[in-house]
Amino acid sequence: MYTSAHLEALHREMDQYYATYDPKTEEWCSVIDGIMTRDPVESPYLRRAAIIDTLCDSAPVHIFRHTPLFFEIAAGRPRYSWGGNGVPFHRTTEAKWLHPYRDAQAGDQKEGFMLNWNMPVGLDHHCPNYDVLLEKGVLGIIRDAEGRLAAEADPKKQAFYQAVIASNKALCRLAKRFSNEAANLAAQATDPESAAHYSEIAATAGRIPANPPATFREALTAILFYREVVGSVEGIGISTFAQLDRLLDPYYQADRKAGRITKAEAHTLLCELLVYTDTRFSSYGNEFHETSTTIELGGCDREGNIIYNDVTRLIFDAAVETRNLNTKLNCRISKAHPREYLEEIAKLQLIPLSCLMMHNDDVLIPARVKQGQDVKDARLYVGCGCHEVVLSGSEVCTRADTWINLPRILLAVLEKAEYESFDDFYTALIGAIGAYHERVAALKNQGEALWAEFAPMPLYSSTFPTSLEKGLDVSEGGAKYNTTSLSMLGTATLVDSAYAVKRLVFDDKALTQGELLAHLASNFENAASLRHHILRDLPKHGTNDPELNEFSAKLLSDIATLSGQTNARGGKYLPAFYPHDIYRGLGARTGATPDGRLAGESLSRGVSPSEFIITSPLDLVGSLGPIDFTAYAESFCAELTLPNLAPTLENEQNLVAIIQAFLEMEGSSLQFNLLSSKELMDARVHPEAHPNLTVRVCGYSAKFTSLAPDVQDEILARAIR
Repeated sequence: MYTSAHLEALHREMDQYYATYDPKTEEWCSVIDGIMTRDPVESPYLRRAAIIDTLCDSAPVHIFRHTPLFFEIAAGRPRYSWGGNGVPFHRTTEAKWLHPYRDAQAGDQKEGFMLNWNMPVGLDHHCPNYDVLLEKGVLGIIRDAEGRLAAEADPKKQAFYQAVIASNKALCRLAKRFSNEAANLAAQATDPESAAHYSEIAATAGRIPANPPATFREALTAILFYREVVGSVEGIGISTFAQLDRLLDPYYQADRKAGRITKAEAHTLLCELLVYTDTRFSSYGNEFHETSTTIELGGCDREGNIIYNDVTRLIFDAAVETRNLNTKLNCRISKAHPREYLEEIAKLQLIPLSCLMMHNDDVLIPARVKQGQDVKDARLYVGCGCHEVVLSGSEVCTRADTWINLPRILLAVLEKAEYESFDDFYTALIGAIGAYHERVAALKNQGEALWAEFAPMPLYSSTFPTSLEKGLDVSEGGAKYNTTSLSMLGTATLVDSAYAVKRLVFDDKALTQGELLAHLASNFENAASLRHHILRDLPKHGTNDPELNEFSAKLLSDIATLSGQTNARGGKYLPAFYPHDIYRGLGARTGATPDGRLAGESLSRGVSPSEFIITSPLDLVGSLGPIDFTAYAESFCAELTLPNLAPTLENEQNLVAIIQAFLEMEGSSLQFNLLSSKELMDARVHPEAHPNLTVRVCGYSAKFTSLAPDVQDEILARAIR
């Protein structure tokens, strides 16, 4: 079995390596600058292929003694980068297509209307077609591209196919370099165990990813290798290993039948995968670095067959063994899944294992079909990064780079005019949100139109069958589905604020619109009784109040209709609410809101109630029922904060009952946070006594003692509530 001694040895080895790790960022920036500024009429595809060629042939590779997985290449990517930052790739072009998007919204960011990460396109949170990689191998992709090139007369498409072929050949050469390095280390080894370790890596790297993997080990290694090195040499953030249980179980079953692997050996390989991201990103230590990496489990295959198999259970066991914070485990659930599967999820939560969340197939698959996506493609959706959803191998969705602050828009609407009725105010609010979404989408489209010119991705694109069929890079519409998501933020803050305006100003006429604005401007100074009335007497989202539930359902339904714009790749914008932890930063820039929230406080998260609302798990889940979450093709996550429950059978069954209630209410996504306020408060004072206290922050988990004080305060407030 996987031992703590082995894990500690891997931590020490990686820490020692990364302590002096030089990704050679500046060196590669200079090389890439030269390639990007050569012949201006040269195809952007071929320029990118030349960059990939150079990095694959020259960037130093490294093999670790304590893991059989090979992945590290010093190609400019810093230790804590996900791969999507593209530091070496955009320096010479960022002023032409990245900075204009940032600069156009600088004022909006300052005023708290939105936050963006200075990217008009999402260069992270992507998923290649691992099925193609495993089925054909890179040599199979090359053969497909060569066949299409031979029959192609369009010069632009010819250049694309040439870039695909050159990039994939470079990837094969890179694997061969890993193989040669491992063979050299095996020859230099002074003990048989080390020699065998390196020899096995040499053999594996000699076969994959060039060829289709033949074993469980080769398949797992190919997936990790592709995820890591493509991120490094192409500047694309591949944030998921996809449905590993679906992808790997056939290899596991074949290996077991042939006697090539034991259950313990497969378990160890999966532990190696799970500890990798925590170790590389140092997430297990006293500082926090998010890894943006997920594994999707459960769900179904293309034909709708339920996935819950031996590899699912092996990954659960590996997660218990390693107690990893990352890689995050996203579990797809449905009413059709066996109870045993839900019980296993509940057991993991009670450990507690905070890296886990759940996606509801019964909602997210129909939501994708509503957007015009084929049901067989929709069945292969995966969580990618935090809560975001993408269709594995058929969709390129650029997102998780721009967030729109809906409560801030509500305040602007409230300040803009005097309204005769709530209907007038409501119409103005929906109109303002729609207009803002249109404005941001237009700005993104201006930058996205330049994506293929400045940052095409022939290597990543080549795993998409439609990209090869069309002769188009995914940066210009090569994927089957070319979507964009602008995440809106502050659901409960918006719902409760809009409802408070309805009640206070128009229904009860407790105060005028001007008086309400004055109280908001003063941050409820000298208005404690009014604020108490708002907080305690007016119904709030998440408390399962029938009238408020109906109000929430209508508001969210109307907002869902505001997306659908066409992006620069010919696809469309999807309605989305996923918060990461942006709700905190945008809350700091937002004044007091009509729901009683004070200026500077965090906005609400996902579809969860505001932090100052007292409710029960079943009321929160019940409040989801009236909302049509199939209107949202992205994950719309609810968090349930519970006491730190003992891992008993009774508590396990209680969690299963909550999960089943969530399925009955047809919620979108769900995560638990099991917290002890007493332990959290003690950890603030005595962090050294709680080195392993982990919490779910939002779309990621972290050691509580590694978080900034303001984040700790927010987590503690959740526990106290």
